[in-house]
Amino acid sequence: MTPVAHASIQSRMPIQVSYRWPKRCEHCQDRENCPMQDLIVENEILKEEIRVSRESAEITASLVVKQFEETERILQRFQMANAQRKTVLDSASHMAIIATDKRGGIIVFNKCAERMLGYRAGEVIGRLTPLVFHDPKELQEKAAIAGMDVKHPVEGIDLFFHYAMQTTQEQQEWIYLHRDGTAFPVTLSINPLRDPDGMVNGFLCIATDITEKKRSEIALRESERNYRLLINNIPNVVFKGYPDGTIDFFDDKIESITGYPKEMFLSKALKWTDLIVEEDKPRAKKIFLDALKSNRQYIREYRIRKKKGEVVWLQASSQIVCDENGRVDFVSGAFLDITERKMAEAALHDSEEKYRSLFDSGPNPIFVLDPADLRILDVSPAALDAYGYTKDELLGRCFGELGEFEIHEATLYTDSATGGADGCFINQKARHLKKDGTPFYIRVKACPIKYQDREALILAATDITEAIEKDAQLFQSSKMTTLGEMSAGIAHELTQPLNAIKIGNDYLKLKIEKGNPVSSEELNRMATAVTDQVQRASEIINRLREFGRKPDFKKEPVNFNTIITDVLKIIGRQLSLNNIHVVYDLAENLPTILANPNRLEQVLFNLVTNARDAIGQQPDDTGGINKRNIIIETYVGNDDVVCAVADTGSGIPDENRDKIFEPFFTTKEVGKGMGLGLAITYGIVRDYGGNITVRSKVGKGTRFEMRFKRA
Repeated sequence: MTPVAHASIQSRMPIQVSYRWPKRCEHCQDRENCPMQDLIVENEILKEEIRVSRESAEITASLVVKQFEETERILQRFQMANAQRKTVLDSASHMAIIATDKRGGIIVFNKCAERMLGYRAGEVIGRLTPLVFHDPKELQEKAAIAGMDVKHPVEGIDLFFHYAMQTTQEQQEWIYLHRDGTAFPVTLSINPLRDPDGMVNGFLCIATDITEKKRSEIALRESERNYRLLINNIPNVVFKGYPDGTIDFFDDKIESITGYPKEMFLSKALKWTDLIVEEDKPRAKKIFLDALKSNRQYIREYRIRKKKGEVVWLQASSQIVCDENGRVDFVSGAFLDITERKMAEAALHDSEEKYRSLFDSGPNPIFVLDPADLRILDVSPAALDAYGYTKDELLGRCFGELGEFEIHEATLYTDSATGGADGCFINQKARHLKKDGTPFYIRVKACPIKYQDREALILAATDITEAIEKDAQLFQSSKMTTLGEMSAGIAHELTQPLNAIKIGNDYLKLKIEKGNPVSSEELNRMATAVTDQVQRASEIINRLREFGRKPDFKKEPVNFNTIITDVLKIIGRQLSLNNIHVVYDLAENLPTILANPNRLEQVLFNLVTNARDAIGQQPDDTGGINKRNIIIETYVGNDDVVCAVADTGSGIPDENRDKIFEPFFTTKEVGKGMGLGLAITYGIVRDYGGNITVRSKVGKGTRFEMRFKRA
């Protein structure tokens, strides 16, 4: 009962008045019969009632004031508690706190919840339930599980009340949905809210965003997985050793290296120092002590003896870890089995010894070159003898200064046994000069090697001067034979200018004998004609001299169209005498190739004379000359310069097609050829990095096609 109510009831109770009778009246000595006596009594009673009423009013006013003061204090405590509650909610910066009423409507939504979910408190309080913050699929799955527990369907907001009523409110992982639809993981606890009578009238959700924690866990698991994969897949054996010689291993590879189970090391039943070969222990100990005095890192190579007695080499990369007192706590590192490497090093040492022996005692010149600029790194004694230089004069010098050698012009060498390229390159013929200027010819083979831990080329040179001289003699003999065969045509070519000169001179002589005057105009015309014919004869002789001279091997840019024109100036008349028609199809602006013009002329002479002979073997059923054709064409194909010589002759039988480029193979009658023309042609074409192919059909003709890289 409140103090105010108590005061009101008290004011309505009968007033017990006690008073004293007044003294005897002044006017009357009879107290009982005096008429004023009653008034006096009533007056005293009234005074007493007024006094009591005043006191009651004062008491009531005091109680009312106290009640207001108490109410003010209660209100202040309520406001303070409410402020404290709000401060607590807002200070939970990492926890989203959401409270609901008994219908599930949100009544509390703190600042962290606003940041976490993207809603303002005013948008959700009294308007939404926490269902809006959850993944519908997850709610459906959890509702199905809850329904199985309680044996009846759990739907909507009842799911949260179900979790709130659990005996243990453990945090569980849930998925929250941000206002923009982004899903993120949280740990969520759901607790019941009860009234003073203990009845549940809502629930409280406390959530913590664990996105970063999840990322860290995933990163940690990935790191651990990668670490384990690394440990399991690298050839190294990771270890942790201790000052007493015991050691721990983190994978089973040590078992294959030592032959001992890993557990023997982990249980300290076997010390690592027991396995080290006795002769290697002092050096291993010294390396350890030196590292302890410096940066405490070291690499050691030593041998251990396996369980069955086999000795293997190990490389240990280690780090010494000391405690706060500077004493060795443990050693961490990794072992690597380097037995095969040690065996390879030993084999390499033996190989290098053999290489040096062959290098120093080999009969042919050998050079070691830097592949970048062909600078000479090493040279054999045979090379010094062949070139006439001292070793100091050659070291550091470019190999190209000694003579011709271009890697891009060399031919990739193919192993005849395997059919595959071995990375070596060959220059078939190269002209070099000795120190005294004497020229000689070499055949060069260059292969990549390792030289003093660097990439290099080892180049072996073979002196082929004698073979070149013989080849040149054979080549020259073939040319002389060709000139002999063309003698009739050449004689005819020379006879024409001589006849013209003779006719002119006979005309002048006749005029003089008859005494007829020769005019200056006639004399000038005759002199000009004689000069032209002499020039013509001189060109023929010079052309024959150039063709007949002994060729060298110097290469220069050559236009195949020019070669064709020069050759046909010599052999064209002979072809005409044989009723053979030459058809030209020459490409304009034909790119040049790197070759020797004289040797290319021999190639074309050989092909044209072979075409002439093939046409001569073909019967002329028509009696005409249109079927007696030699077709010469040039063009660019697949970035190559192509020259083709075709004829309408007898063709080549299939059984002979693979033999035509062999030396001394011929189908001609005895005395009409030695079978060297096509062999020489093939060799010249290959010397200039080209290739030659043939297509033929018996009775229809043959086509030779040569391809060269453009200059």
